[in-house]
Amino acid sequence: MWTALAVGASLMHASAQQPAAVRQRANYSLSGTIADHEGKPLDGAEVSLIEHDSATRLVRSDTAGRFELRSLPAPSVRLRVRRLGFALRTIDIAISGANHHSTVVIELDALATELAGVSVVGTANEPDMRLRDYYSRKANNSFGHFIDGSTIEERRPQFVSEMLRSVSGATVTPSGRIGYTVRLRGCAPLVWLDGVRIPGAQLDEVIQPAQVAALEIYNSFAGIPAQYFDRSATCGTILIWTRAK
Repeated sequence: MWTALAVGASLMHASAQQPAAVRQRANYSLSGTIADHEGKPLDGAEVSLIEHDSATRLVRSDTAGRFELRSLPAPSVRLRVRRLGFALRTIDIAISGANHHSTVVIELDALATELAGVSVVGTANEPDMRLRDYYSRKANNSFGHFIDGSTIEERRPQFVSEMLRSVSGATVTPSGRIGYTVRLRGCAPLVWLDGVRIPGAQLDEVIQPAQVAALEIYNSFAGIPAQYFDRSATCGTILIWTRAK
């Protein structure tokens, strides 16, 4: 009898403690609008949840500039917001509203730059000078796989990685973070963005389809331009060239 009473008291004590534990595990949510400094909503802005310096979740703003993140584990979050034509912004937000929900407006700075007048002499079909080496390799290098920005525009993929589905030796599988995970010959390739080496990066984490002017994919050491050759890239190399700002 005494044993039964002790067990019953223990269960009552555990039950009394449960609400506090549940409150500690409360989920938080955040909604908001992405806009420019004139208050115009920006659609298609990429809003990433940053945890431990990595993007763990990604949403995009709708046609009214709105976005929402649910089931957040903590009341303090860090967001990284980017959109073509605007400066990248990282912002820390404290969720303090009723029902563990807050609403924010995030403004982005335009990247438009005024240039002095210049005279240009050349043919109408002359390629972007930043890409002349790319076009030269495309014409003469039989080891790489080359994808122009115009091809990406025609196919309108949601993520850049989808363009690699037809590349020999490449596999594209859903990622637990952003978009898809790309593997060349079974492991992660080395990614370069406009000539800058980005070790450990996945394609969809660093670029959106509308930003790409060209892609070069090399699934072995063969054919990689000397300035981008890295012996650690045993599974291949991907060179990304962005559109001129």
